Amino acid sequence: MDPSRILLISLSNIGDAILTTPALDALARRWPSAAITVLAGPRAVPLFERDPRVAQVWSFEKTASLAAWWRLFLASRRERFDLVVDLRQSLLPWLVGARRRSPFVRRVPAGVHRAQTHLDVVRRLGVPVEGVGPRVVVGPEDERAVDGWLAALPSGAPVVAIAPGARSHLKRWTVPGFAAVADAVAREPGAQVLLVGNAEDRPIAEQVAAAMQYAPVNLTGRTTLRQLAALFRRVSLVLTNDSACLHLACAVGTPVVALFGPTDPIKYGPTGPRDAVVRLDLVCSPCERALCPYGHECLQWLPARAVLAAVRNVLGKGV
Repeated sequence: MDPSRILLISLSNIGDAILTTPALDALARRWPSAAITVLAGPRAVPLFERDPRVAQVWSFEKTASLAAWWRLFLASRRERFDLVVDLRQSLLPWLVGARRRSPFVRRVPAGVHRAQTHLDVVRRLGVPVEGVGPRVVVGPEDERAVDGWLAALPSGAPVVAIAPGARSHLKRWTVPGFAAVADAVAREPGAQVLLVGNAEDRPIAEQVAAAMQYAPVNLTGRTTLRQLAALFRRVSLVLTNDSACLHLACAVGTPVVALFGPTDPIKYGPTGPRDAVVRLDLVCSPCERALCPYGHECLQWLPARAVLAAVRNVLGKGV
């Protein structure tokens, strides 16, 4: 019997949650009449709030109190889910009492993109996964906000969004590097540079702006998550570290130049036909460590000329 109520347990971080949206897409295609509830971390909840594939979104922090876990347990039991698809590998599917659930023990193969790892979970439930991909849905109010920001910019010229931040400082390229590439883009007649990110990225964005010769439009901290997605849909390219901005740009189909150091682009990199990854081929990279035992050479040594060459190649013009 086909499930009528599905619980999809997504992830907490924004970028990680975006990589679960192909699994959501596969479930919605397989059972279009099912009511899908998505459980996600508070930061990732806005990704699903406008999505027509989602009946409701539950916000839950994995470090929540025991009382909060108990309330989640009771709410889940009341919903009487037919199927629970857990992409966190938690014990919740066993507590909910669903008629069917995704496998608890699964192997994560090496050299596979994380989006494919999530898709493998639904594939093992007999769900076809061909032709699905990441997707973030925005609303008309998000589009109107972007209209206002872009109204004063030259029409027809390339607009490059630069996201110099990342939650981990080890994932961040250098301020002088971002400033040099941004200035090279801004020198082109009509071209415009936007600095973007959330409120936590303001300090590094302000450092990049201060190091530039040309004044960028700094929208860092001024957009909501969905407004940023709507903005990315309207720009020519997004230059970003391995961060949520990378995955958000991919989800709306905008070309990406992604800078990688300690993390693995095979697992987390962009996958679009025009996307590019720029990294140094060092013996220690990718190490996937939380702390660097050396001098962060994987990103500190990454030259601006290599990044600019990738930007020019993706744009397909002399920027």
